[in-house]
Amino acid sequence: MSGDPMATLRAALARQDLSPKARAFLQDVARRAPWGGMTARQAAAVRRIAEAEPAPDFAAINRAARARAEDVCRRLLPGGARHGKEWAAGDLSGAAGKSLRVRLEGDRAGAWIDNATGDKGGDFVSLAAAVARVPQADAARHLARMLGAEASQ
Repeated sequence: MSGDPMATLRAALARQDLSPKARAFLQDVARRAPWGGMTARQAAAVRRIAEAEPAPDFAAINRAARARAEDVCRRLLPGGARHGKEWAAGDLSGAAGKSLRVRLEGDRAGAWIDNATGDKGGDFVSLAAAVARVPQADAARHLARMLGAEASQ
């Protein structure tokens, strides 16, 4: 980014993947900046937003994972096995067993639950995040790389 804080602010506001909270913050800074400028703290926050990695396209990544559901489960939960329309594993570590169930087919493909712990999620990104113990955005990027899909649009 350039050294011009207003140019950085314009670049940040041009991002299509802003959360409502980030957009509101940037709009507030933009309203106030012409009269008093930005504080150093605001300028640093604007720069972080402008330079942040794009948000993953969760829907596209989950579609790609659903298309290869059994392969995804085999890689995330290697000790598991297919049982009918589900992948069964012992737990999120991928151990053998049947406590953890992942839907492989249908409208709910990717939905999972670990009956021993009560942990559950609605899609493959949430499963990947739980297995790796990382935020969903990081898990989505990893899953996209694993599938050869684009992580963001």
